Amino acid sequence: MKLLSGQVSHTLDAKNRIRIPAKYKNAFEGEALFFVSYADKCIFVLPESALQARLERFSSITTSEPEKLAAKRRILSQIEEVEEDSQGRTVLSQTLRTRAGITKDVVTVGMGDFIEIWAKEKFLADEEEMPIAEAYEILGF
Repeated sequence: MKLLSGQVSHTLDAKNRIRIPAKYKNAFEGEALFFVSYADKCIFVLPESALQARLERFSSITTSEPEKLAAKRRILSQIEEVEEDSQGRTVLSQTLRTRAGITKDVVTVGMGDFIEIWAKEKFLADEEEMPIAEAYEILGF
């Protein structure tokens, strides 16, 4: 898979649908995609292979670990398969939109092996909190 980077601004249509930008979608090489609600900030879009790799660590959780089982349930209940119509549009469910604070304008961001979908206002606020120079310094880039 190609490195996913950069950002694309776009909007939800009247039926709460978006198109995953071609520059990202093409990199997934036809693999099934999944929306993952993440930390009340944004929506992750993960290809099935990356999602499976992350979920593998859940396979050993048993009923004897109720806290871990509850966490697993919470996470898995927030995952939705991306289903596109014939025009390549996909609906962002009310649950996903509410958790991410998305109403109309969105920014899709490449994150290496997955993408994030942000409410534009939250993305801009998050950018203001950490100037680019600080991001480079934190990561030693």
